[in-house]
Amino acid sequence: MRDFSDDLSALALNTATLGHNLDGQGAGWSPEQVIDACAARGMGGIVFWRREIGARAVEVGERVRAAGMQVVGLCRTPYITGAEAPGTLDEARASVDMAADLGTTVLTIVTGGTEPGTKGVVESQKRLAERVALLAEYADGAGVHLALEPLNPHGEFFLCMIVCFYIGFSEPAGHSSVNRL
Repeated sequence: MRDFSDDLSALALNTATLGHNLDGQGAGWSPEQVIDACAARGMGGIVFWRREIGARAVEVGERVRAAGMQVVGLCRTPYITGAEAPGTLDEARASVDMAADLGTTVLTIVTGGTEPGTKGVVESQKRLAERVALLAEYADGAGVHLALEPLNPHGEFFLCMIVCFYIGFSEPAGHSSVNRL
């Protein structure tokens, strides 16, 4: 096992570990404070959450690189399926744009739940696969890879995993921009 006690350059901080993904929680640090703290400790990268970046993606990405690190990823799109999913993929496309503006090539998708009005998981799987394929085409044009995360607050591990097999891990739906975590 690799010893990281003297060299953290291969590690990246996901700001969720600071609680920044929850309203009113976390260290209360700005992205700049997180960047400075990670750089001071010799970390190699940071994974941000959209809520902490806002309209400052280019500025934050440049600051990370100026500090000698990388933006390793961005969390996350809105849900793609389920009762909490928006009616369109517009916000998901905006997430792709934010990832590209940050200078990262990885955007995490937490898929969401079973589609309202469907009977069983099969129809939801098909809808998720269709939506991921549409988003993958957009992401491909932006140079962003979509990382499907099988765990989410809805406990829809089963749905995501089956959809991952449904669309395949190797260039699903004809797009090399979809990966798994």
